[in-house]
Amino acid sequence: MSKIRSVFIFLIFVLAGGAFAEYNRMDVPDSASIREAIASSWFYPSLKTLRGKKAEVHSNSIGQKFQVKLEESGNTFSIIVAPEVSLSYSTISNGIVGGEKETVSEFVADACGSWILTRDSITGKAKSIRYYFAKDGDIFVQFSPDTYAGKKTLADYVIGGCYAARCVPVGVSMESLYTASFNRVLKSTEKTLPWQYAEIHPGQYDNKRSMIAKIRKVASKITEAKDGAYNESGDPVFASTGTPRAVEDPDMNYISVDSNGFVKWVVDGLVYPINESGTLIQPLLRKTVTSNPLGHAENLKDIDNLNFSLDWTRNLAAARLSSQTKKKYLYEESGVDVSISPFCAEMTSNGIENITSYLPNSGYNAKFLPQTLYVLAVTEPTYFYLAAIRVRHPTGTVNGNKTEYYSFEDSAVIFPYFDERGRFSCSVFENGTEYTLGSFLSKHADCYVHLTRVLSSDRFILQ
Repeated sequence: MSKIRSVFIFLIFVLAGGAFAEYNRMDVPDSASIREAIASSWFYPSLKTLRGKKAEVHSNSIGQKFQVKLEESGNTFSIIVAPEVSLSYSTISNGIVGGEKETVSEFVADACGSWILTRDSITGKAKSIRYYFAKDGDIFVQFSPDTYAGKKTLADYVIGGCYAARCVPVGVSMESLYTASFNRVLKSTEKTLPWQYAEIHPGQYDNKRSMIAKIRKVASKITEAKDGAYNESGDPVFASTGTPRAVEDPDMNYISVDSNGFVKWVVDGLVYPINESGTLIQPLLRKTVTSNPLGHAENLKDIDNLNFSLDWTRNLAAARLSSQTKKKYLYEESGVDVSISPFCAEMTSNGIENITSYLPNSGYNAKFLPQTLYVLAVTEPTYFYLAAIRVRHPTGTVNGNKTEYYSFEDSAVIFPYFDERGRFSCSVFENGTEYTLGSFLSKHADCYVHLTRVLSSDRFILQ
């Protein structure tokens, strides 16, 4: 082989290797080559020295720009290597928002591809390194030194302030992460961190988005009717008994339901195209929770049906599964309950606290519902969820004594998905009203929410 040919092949190898260092299967912008070039001047000097440095902009081997800058906070300081992103803003014209959109480029510290080294202000020692890899800025992996085991490194996988993995030992040093590519991080932790929560499935959310659009079109027809539902023939009945109820004007083109009747109406939109009828009422009233004859719930049985919407949503989900598979499933056999517990702890103002994310027959604390729905949107992209809402009642009477109690009264339909830009979104419908996930959780801040899964479909017809 000639020397010229050898040199030519070597150059191809070097150039391809540099480009490959910026590549990873999740298409995360990577600053590894930049960090390698600036490590000595940015990652090791004292805080006093770094205070004299101005922010710098560098490009990686494929032309992506990153800004390097210093930020101080309390007893720590951070070196932030942030990618350039394009942000769109709606202009304000004559006091009206939403005119022309203006696009600007900014370097965002929690954008996908951002890398942050945090050090102690006094000792200068590294406290943590974060890699941001998702479109949502509250999702990242973080590495920190194991203070009890010398040079070992521990990894956390964080979603919305909750730990999907915490203090997992990894076989890399903190210092090596100063210049490690995201691809190397993936390979080093592929068997120890839950990267399956990052594998978004484009195209598998189309049915859910279509269902959302169809519900929105007819939502204005929904009117509130206490205990209102429709039976399998579309006749108005009381949800709690299945007996006929009168409506004010049967010829009017509206749907009179309560929140439980609404979720049945949505599920019937999936069942009608298969069965040419809706779901039966009586099977939805079947009990799914057995209470202790001597227990607290049994003493409260005369106050109300404490598990009404829990039974209702569980049996509805089982009815949809039966229709879908053409095999009759009782709730106990259906596997419709969502019972995953993907988180072990959360970040709080008082430090890290352990949590139990799922409670049998109660569901999820509303506080942890966004993180759970994010995981479900990734791992179950074709499903939406019926939510039974457990309400706390501050006072009730048991054997003449006042006590608090809980009951499942209302329900909702929840559609978690990722939009075309890969950002997590969620539409919630409660009795015809659409809520953002944030507004829904504000309304039910002190509640537990139990979820049952229902397969979405393009065969969805609202009667």
